[in-house]
Amino acid sequence: MNSETLTPENVIASSPVIIMGGDTEGGYSVNFITGNISRLGYSVAEIVMEEIPFETIVHPGDRERLSKEFKEAAARGEDSALFQYRVRTRDGEVRWIEEHTVYQKDAAGRIFAYQSTLTDVTDEKTALLDAEALEARLKLLLKTAGASVWEYDAASDSFSGEDFGPIFGVEEGGWQVSRQEFFDVYLAAPENEPAKEAWRRLVSGETSSLDVECFVCLPGGKKLWIAFRGAAVRNDHGQLTSVAGITSDITELKRAEIEAETRNRRLALINDSSAAFFEELDPKALLERILVKACELAGTEHGILSVNQEEKGEFFWFLGTGLYAPLIGKTGKNTIGAFSEVLRFKRRIVIRDYQNYENRLRDSIFKDVETVIAIPFYYGKDLKGIMAVAFTHSDPPFDDDLPDSLEILAASAAAALKNAELYEESITKLDERKKVQEDLRFHGRLVRAVAEGSGFLVSLDNQQQALEFALRGFGEATGAAVTCLYRLSADGERRSVAKALARYVRPVTDRGHSVELSLIPLDGSLTGAVADIRSGRIIKGHLGEVAKAAGVAMPAGAPLWFVAAPVFFNSVFWGFLALSFDDEGLAERVMKEDVLRTAAHNMAASVMRWESEREALTAYEKLTGTFGDAIRTLGQIVGRKDPYTTLHQERVSLLALKTGVAMGLSDRRLEGLRIAGLVHDVGKVEIPSEILSKPGRLSELEFDLIKTHAESGYQILKEIDFPWPVAEIARQHHERLDGSGYPHGLRGEEIMTEARILAVTDVVEAMASHRPYRPSLGLDAAAAEIKKFSGIYYDPQAVEACLKVITEDPGILSPR
Repeated sequence: MNSETLTPENVIASSPVIIMGGDTEGGYSVNFITGNISRLGYSVAEIVMEEIPFETIVHPGDRERLSKEFKEAAARGEDSALFQYRVRTRDGEVRWIEEHTVYQKDAAGRIFAYQSTLTDVTDEKTALLDAEALEARLKLLLKTAGASVWEYDAASDSFSGEDFGPIFGVEEGGWQVSRQEFFDVYLAAPENEPAKEAWRRLVSGETSSLDVECFVCLPGGKKLWIAFRGAAVRNDHGQLTSVAGITSDITELKRAEIEAETRNRRLALINDSSAAFFEELDPKALLERILVKACELAGTEHGILSVNQEEKGEFFWFLGTGLYAPLIGKTGKNTIGAFSEVLRFKRRIVIRDYQNYENRLRDSIFKDVETVIAIPFYYGKDLKGIMAVAFTHSDPPFDDDLPDSLEILAASAAAALKNAELYEESITKLDERKKVQEDLRFHGRLVRAVAEGSGFLVSLDNQQQALEFALRGFGEATGAAVTCLYRLSADGERRSVAKALARYVRPVTDRGHSVELSLIPLDGSLTGAVADIRSGRIIKGHLGEVAKAAGVAMPAGAPLWFVAAPVFFNSVFWGFLALSFDDEGLAERVMKEDVLRTAAHNMAASVMRWESEREALTAYEKLTGTFGDAIRTLGQIVGRKDPYTTLHQERVSLLALKTGVAMGLSDRRLEGLRIAGLVHDVGKVEIPSEILSKPGRLSELEFDLIKTHAESGYQILKEIDFPWPVAEIARQHHERLDGSGYPHGLRGEEIMTEARILAVTDVVEAMASHRPYRPSLGLDAAAAEIKKFSGIYYDPQAVEACLKVITEDPGILSPR
């Protein structure tokens, strides 16, 4: 074959490898196939146009198996697959084919297309072609397929190849580039960071193969998407020697994938927006939502909605964002700008070079605008306005599908606007607007009353007064003559009754007197509608039925109607909020308000909360008394052996409490610190009295025995169920920041804050007080001691706070 006939078509025609591909939706679809399909007696048109579908040339005995294997490989998400099957040529000859299929995936990893090579393996002798001819064919095939074979050499840290490559475009002579240059120049885009990480893992041995997509920026400015696949080669010691691989140009597939993702995102936005548009029935709010969604769809912040005022010959700029925001509320001539063309031609206008557009708006705020898309906006068949979005040089570029998407959005928005317009007209025609607004105002009054009542219930200390204020606010908002909260109780004969906890009576009623019902029987005496008071429903009945059951006479002019909202806690009937009304219509109106349940539940829940708080307070006071007894008993036990220790603990506790206050500890932690101070030396009860009161210096053995009091105190105190870590604080009060303390040599933050405070105040009290073996060293000496070792033995914050306390109150350790 001479150079004049050496063409890609001739190479493909003479190649034993048939290349085909297509999408995977629905199975084995062939969208392209190389011309050498003629080797089997068929033409490209017959296969691609499905005049002879590819599956029909597969041997009948292999069709079902091939289809199944193909679909299963795709379903498993595999990167490639190998199939063998028989085909019939047009002459009826049966040939064996080996098909190698590579699947293409989108960003989400879903397979959407395949590319296959078909090889006739019937006669293995055809594989014994001349090596150079085979290599030439392979290079041409790789060039046709946009693929390249490459090798990475670990010793030289470089890539090389001799065949045509989609990156370097070298056909003869080969190419070589260092890995550093390849990464820094060709793979410089941030999209390639995952690929670089995959390469690092391959080189380090974490993975044995490479399969990545890269965004390659060529020195000449051309940009490609390339698929890289490779396998590592290692020596007997596991060291990487080389990587062999292949690349293919997937730019078109990637572009199609990105375009599909963009279309899907836009369709999803349009669908979601359409639903949202029809939910909005206020035209102004709807227009605002339409503009926001249009800008979101276009990927720009610059958008505007204008209304055509035909009789005035101008546009009224109704809404605008970004660069268009300053135009809101202004007008402009409808013969100038892109809008004038939309008005004239009744169709969308796309201006891609706005600064050179002769009819552009000359306002300086548009000096950075590059592109404008203007879409006509219809109410029915009439053009009422125009929606437009603008792009500056800083906005991302848009594709050709965007104007279509904006038109779809505009059509959906127009239908929603028509719906909102019809809704507004129907409300006007039925004259229900006033009633709706009144209902909303009434509901608002009730909501505010409930909120105000909740404030009273939470903030006022006088619980009865808080409940009465909440009842008054809700009663006044509803217009009730009497508002009362009832709770399930029992009378002297142990019968179920509803007992009034608090009530509010309107000062002046139109009908005169009200009826006072302190107890309402719930044992079956109620009749009529009010008999269902425990059913869980809000009930309305005649007040006379309730008064009769309670044995109370109805005075003349008393309210006639009774509404009650039951309250349940954990499915158990608790009581109800009752309101009495003069007017049945008002009672009916209040009955329909769910906020009535909220008011009832808030009041009942507050009553239960107050009761729980009282019970908790009683229990706490009892617990505090128990702890007090325990503390006093422990103090007396130590005091019998060493009276000084008892006084020492009391003084340390007082000084520690003041220091803790200066450090900002919470009330709960302060109480725990005070208790710990009172018992921190309780372990000394196990030290012989002669050692505790020994005058003079202690021996090393005696001092070691003294040091056991911290652990002994812990063992005693841990048996008491304090609500604070008193035992641990007592154990740590001789620990020091530098780890020189005892019993465990704790350091820094390992020591509890309370123990660090006791460590400081224990030293100050001990030095400032008289001891059996020496007189007082004085408060100044104690202050100097903790200053000297601040940050070494003692916590700096505790030292600073303690010094502040003894400076402000020098007599704090004096007998009181």
